[in-house]
Amino acid sequence: MVQLMSKSPLSIVKERFGDDPKKAKEQLIAAVKKAAGKDVWLDRLNGAKGLEHTSNKKLLHLEHVLGAVTQAVGSRDKLVDEIAKAQGRDKDGEYKARLGEESTPALWDRYQAVQSRAGGRSAK
Repeated sequence: MVQLMSKSPLSIVKERFGDDPKKAKEQLIAAVKKAAGKDVWLDRLNGAKGLEHTSNKKLLHLEHVLGAVTQAVGSRDKLVDEIAKAQGRDKDGEYKARLGEESTPALWDRYQAVQSRAGGRSAK
């Protein structure tokens, strides 16, 4: 049995954005900021550190999730509405408010779980 090794986050970043690690990281951060429009992103960054001190793995995941949310439903508010509707709680304002406090990746995970339980279309 042959085991395939998965690529490291740095090699993925270099593959997509060029061989210079510093410039590639800057371009990845720019891609995350582009994917993180006002409709999808909650700005909870540490002001002293920002995205520059975030690992490549987390940035790649964040870019993927933000793009998937934008493509699937369009915005965080619509994502919260879809989750509440799938759970039969679309008129529960307090539940929606609590969902709205969660991070976008956490909401996306919840959305995928709700969709698979409901037997709906694949959220991936």
